[in-house]
Amino acid sequence: MKRLMIASILSLFPLPASAQVYTLPAVTVMADKVSQKEEETFQAHQVITRRDMEQMGASNVTEALAMAEGLDMASGSQDSQTVMGSRQLMIRGMNTNQTLVLVDGHRLADEDTASSQNMTLLDRLSLSDVEDIEVIRGPAGARYGSDAMGGVIRIRTRKPGSGDSLAGFRLGSGENTAYFRMNPMKEGRFHLAIDGRVTKERARTFDRDSMSRGIHYEGKEVPSYGIRRYAGLDGLYDFQNAVHGSLRWQAHYYEEDQSMRFSDGSMNFLGRQLVLQKGERSRTSRKLWDTSLTYEGGTNRNEYSGQVYYSRLKKYGETWNGRPDIGNQMAGISLPRPIPLALIASQLSSLFKTYDYDSAFYERWGMDVKDTMTFRDHALTFWGEWNKDIYRGTRLSLAEDDEKREAGHERKNGALYGADTWKLNSRFTFAPSLRLEKGDTYGLTFIPSEGLALAVNPHLQVKVNYGKGFRAPSISEMYIHLTHMGVRVDGNPDLNPETSRNLDAGLEWQDGRNSGSLYWFDQKVKDLIDYEESPFDRTRYQYVNRKRAELKGMEGNIRHALSEKWTIEGSYTYLDGRDISGDSRLSNRSRHTLKAGLSYNSGSSYGVTGSIWSTFKKDFRFDEKDYTWNELNFSLQKHWGKAYTLTLGLYNLANRRIDALYVPGREWFSGLEYHW
Repeated sequence: MKRLMIASILSLFPLPASAQVYTLPAVTVMADKVSQKEEETFQAHQVITRRDMEQMGASNVTEALAMAEGLDMASGSQDSQTVMGSRQLMIRGMNTNQTLVLVDGHRLADEDTASSQNMTLLDRLSLSDVEDIEVIRGPAGARYGSDAMGGVIRIRTRKPGSGDSLAGFRLGSGENTAYFRMNPMKEGRFHLAIDGRVTKERARTFDRDSMSRGIHYEGKEVPSYGIRRYAGLDGLYDFQNAVHGSLRWQAHYYEEDQSMRFSDGSMNFLGRQLVLQKGERSRTSRKLWDTSLTYEGGTNRNEYSGQVYYSRLKKYGETWNGRPDIGNQMAGISLPRPIPLALIASQLSSLFKTYDYDSAFYERWGMDVKDTMTFRDHALTFWGEWNKDIYRGTRLSLAEDDEKREAGHERKNGALYGADTWKLNSRFTFAPSLRLEKGDTYGLTFIPSEGLALAVNPHLQVKVNYGKGFRAPSISEMYIHLTHMGVRVDGNPDLNPETSRNLDAGLEWQDGRNSGSLYWFDQKVKDLIDYEESPFDRTRYQYVNRKRAELKGMEGNIRHALSEKWTIEGSYTYLDGRDISGDSRLSNRSRHTLKAGLSYNSGSSYGVTGSIWSTFKKDFRFDEKDYTWNELNFSLQKHWGKAYTLTLGLYNLANRRIDALYVPGREWFSGLEYHW
């Protein structure tokens, strides 16, 4: 009881200063011309800086985003064997596959289903590379096209030549990590940075006792654990010319070897309990190659860039199920109808295989060019891009024999985009934009967006945004043929893109030591892609456009510097997410989320920095149940000049464990980092 009282009191502290939120103002006016700010500054957004991540004691990108406002990283469904316990990326309640992740402006190859997209993507990045992370909330379809219906997570990496070389390690009850980054101070025109990271994630065990589609799951679950390795090479050539031209080449390699263990599953069949899943375990390997070539330059009135990139992900997984033979378990059962027992046993055996494997290969090609021109009251941006996705694997094959075969499909799309940030007068700024996109799986699409900002006074702004978003069906949703966890799922090549309409309005203010914001948002989505059960076979499903949803709510943030050393900050989000088609709440979402904390910075190079922060969730809907809990976290750093930093911390101090949601309870971490 005493621990709960302490946790409740501390949860009232606002979130740490480590989360610098809302860049104010949205449009900066300098002399008589509009500065070259991108139009998405009109949208609610948050920038997490390098300093913020260090002060929170973050070891990976997922931990760095833990306190991002409006971003929910709930664990995956227990019915998903591929990503059990991984983190979804949901912005303002939109699905994880409706969030676009960009690294230095380009997309990474990734799995493409609603239960796997983005779920492990952040694990493939090295935090040592990251300069800052921006989270844009609300549809950004006009700017980024498909997959940005909920919002965008833009990750910007550090450029070579800054002289910020480092090495370190981290130990903890969750994972052990060793890493380095060699980035000498630039000399001459060519600069090179090299980095690497190895992480060993420990196994965590959770209890499960639940029903799903008539199957009772009971026993121990062990989400993904194993080894992750990362290596990166980053080169920059500075032309040192009048247009500040530079050419940057990046190449990254990532591999992982992960294992999982699953609870046992059984079902009642005519009074007899059939064991369908026993001692099941899986092993998955993933290998990612990512490379890009980017040119940047500019003059007093123009900023332009162009890039080409290629990313590929290779995945191979195996699953072993130690269940007894189903035919032997059914021996002696009398059926009420003349249906062969052997046929039923064969169908169950094919759904709950004793051994299965999956091979998949994802590729993504892309290129884009951009130019922003500034003159007096306008900043005009023109953008063109082209993308190609390829997926080859065993889950696209129609073959149903024991010998799996591979099949492949691809999709391409191109787009043109234009936007204007127009300073109407001393108070009003208008930002219209339009995207024209065409894909070979959908026709010509127009995606508009408009933003209006009113400067009430030098400290207060009012913003109104209207935008549309869309998400084209993925290759899996169109062509997959999958047997998984007792069901069969088939793709549908006739799917329509998902579409959305968003309206939000808010206030943003900044005055001395205080800053904050308050937003209202309403997003309607139609033609949502989901499974539909076959009327003739309850184990067979097909992708269809069958859902409509509405997600509306309010979010607010306030920050106050108590002194030069102490800062408090808090954010609150209310979300009402509903499936309009079924008149029910959307699952895996919290109705109320409060993030709060207190941070300290001694200001001395030999001093101490630290943060204490908490996340309180109320009415988190999962498996037709509502959960309420608070996670309180603590991180402390001791500095010895610019060279050494020692980090100590605890996650979930109150030891609030929730097996159904894969909340593991209290975990400790410590680390040492050396800079030169």
